[in-house]
Amino acid sequence: MILQRRAQRTGIFACLGCLYLLAISGCSKSEESAALEKRPYNVLLVTLDTFRADRMSCYGYSRNTTPNFDRLANESVRFDFAISQAGVTPVSHASILTGLNPYQHGLRVLYAPSGCTLPDTIPTLATVLGEFGLQTAAFLSSFTVSEFYGLDRGFQLFDAGLERSANSQLSETKSGFWGWNIQSAQRRSDVTTTRAIAWLRSVKSPFFAWVHYWDPHDQMVVPPQYVLGQFQPDQPTREGRLEALYDAEVSYVDQQFGLLIDTLKSTGRYENTVIVVVADHGEGLSQGLQDHGWWRHRLLYQEQLHVPLIVHLPGQKAGRVCDELVRTIDVFPTVLEALGIEAPQSVEGLSLAGLMSGKAELRRLAYADQLNLYDLTAKMIEQRPKDDLMYCMMDRTWKLIYRQLRPGESELYNLGDDPRETTNLFQSQPLKAKPFLEELRKRQCFVDKPFGTTDGDSEALDRLKSLGYVGD
Repeated sequence: MILQRRAQRTGIFACLGCLYLLAISGCSKSEESAALEKRPYNVLLVTLDTFRADRMSCYGYSRNTTPNFDRLANESVRFDFAISQAGVTPVSHASILTGLNPYQHGLRVLYAPSGCTLPDTIPTLATVLGEFGLQTAAFLSSFTVSEFYGLDRGFQLFDAGLERSANSQLSETKSGFWGWNIQSAQRRSDVTTTRAIAWLRSVKSPFFAWVHYWDPHDQMVVPPQYVLGQFQPDQPTREGRLEALYDAEVSYVDQQFGLLIDTLKSTGRYENTVIVVVADHGEGLSQGLQDHGWWRHRLLYQEQLHVPLIVHLPGQKAGRVCDELVRTIDVFPTVLEALGIEAPQSVEGLSLAGLMSGKAELRRLAYADQLNLYDLTAKMIEQRPKDDLMYCMMDRTWKLIYRQLRPGESELYNLGDDPRETTNLFQSQPLKAKPFLEELRKRQCFVDKPFGTTDGDSEALDRLKSLGYVGD
């Protein structure tokens, strides 16, 4: 049986909920409702799973993979240095939907006895926008953003696209880790798009629609042959073929996104719709030394954390490009500000509206973490044991990856001189690392036991010990 995973309502989460209620009551619900009536905007949030920014033609890729995303970028603001808060899907999506870093919202891993469900005291875009009268619906493509993770709250229609219930997807493998049936836990982007378009044509404005695309995540559900034929491998190797498939999957998602935009335009809603396109994380796409010798995600290098972000606001000057560091937690307050709704004071994300209009602002810091040690699905630590507990803090130039159990093997990079993170300066420039370390400590983000109540879940602890990942 699947382990009980619903997170306990701790004092900190209750406090966050109270802060939110105080925030919206302090500025008067009637005042904000009136502001919303003056701006009857719709909201379309499109999240792209496992989507590297540098594989999109609007971000400089040599292949013409994303003409529809490019068109939106030309009519919007494109952020060239957006950073995700985690390299795993549900954790990152929780940050996008709440404006909170993982240590704040409490969804920390893909699967464990606890710590893998968003507490129901945390406000999300759906709960807030639904409270202010928007019709809400989600059309998703994978188990990893399903109700299993508590991401369904606030949605009047939640279409996760699963062939079986979310609770029946996970099962233990022979090696002692946990996994899920990928075939029954995902669907191709055309199926998701068809269902989303049917709802968009029937719904009355204003609305909030979340559409999630999964295709580039793996090789299980491939695009039609006419798309595959457009992307030939650069080299006759397995890696070359997989990279060509990745490009084809990116291109097919782009085609489906184009159909969503065509629907908004044909129904006369494009001009008054806030549109946000953002990825949850990137992908390694290399088994060699390039991109740190890792094909997938769950790491904190730029190929995993640097994501595309395009924001379209009604009346906003088109075609602007912002090169400042921003975070995926900034999506939540940006959408709320566009609709005239004040964000809760507890939200760590900051609205992008100022940067979008060209205003100079104080530079932001970005946080990310990856707690593979306490994730019962993280079989990858058999191959990369040092990537067990990692925390990242970075600004526009400097980036620290701190290894909690191996501090001496932490990594510091000057992204201005070394964007591919090839030269570790942690030992040679300790004064540069010190403020980032202090910032991590101040945030109290470190985890030192398996997720569970009180002293940790004993079953999870025994499992980790048997695998050699936790000492006595």
